[in-house]
Amino acid sequence: MFLIGLFLEGLTLMVRRWISFPIPLSLETRILLTIPCVVACLGGMIWFNRSLNLIEANRSNGEKELITHGPFSYVRHPLYATLLMTIPPLFIVWFADLLFFIPWILTLIISHYIVVIEEQRLAQIFGQEYETYRRYVPALLPYKGNGGQRYRKLWDGSPLSKNTDQERTDG
Repeated sequence: MFLIGLFLEGLTLMVRRWISFPIPLSLETRILLTIPCVVACLGGMIWFNRSLNLIEANRSNGEKELITHGPFSYVRHPLYATLLMTIPPLFIVWFADLLFFIPWILTLIISHYIVVIEEQRLAQIFGQEYETYRRYVPALLPYKGNGGQRYRKLWDGSPLSKNTDQERTDG
C-alpha cells in the first residue's frame, strides 16, 4: 500500500513537468504545515505498533481475538489510515502543487480494494463478530468517532439504548 502510494507520487513528479497547479507557500508555511503531518504519522505508527504487539501476543498463545481497542476503535485499518492522512499532504505541501491530489485520490481508491480483499478473510475468521464491528467502525477515515467503544458495549452485552442501537444498524 505504502509502495503503491510512493509509486503514484513518483509518476506525478514526472508528469509535473507538463501539468502543474502551483500553490504559493513560503518555506515557513511549509515547515508549519509539515509539523502536524509528521507528528500525526509518527504518533499513529507508534500507537499502531503497540496494538500490533498485543495482536502478536494473542497469536503466540494460539488465540484468534478480534482487536477492537486502541487505534482499532477509530478505524479498522489504522496503518493505512495513518499513511493516507499524513504522507500525501506532505507531498502537496513540499511540492506546493495541487497536482498531488490525484495520486492521493488514486491511493485512496486502491486502498479501498485492498481493504475489501483483507476484510473478506477477516469475515471468514471472525464471522458475525467482525460484521458487527464493521458496522460500527469505519475502514479508513475515522468519521464515526470512537465506534469501537460502542461496538464493544454491544458485543459484550453491556446496556445500550435499544433506540440508539436500532438507529445505528438501520441507518
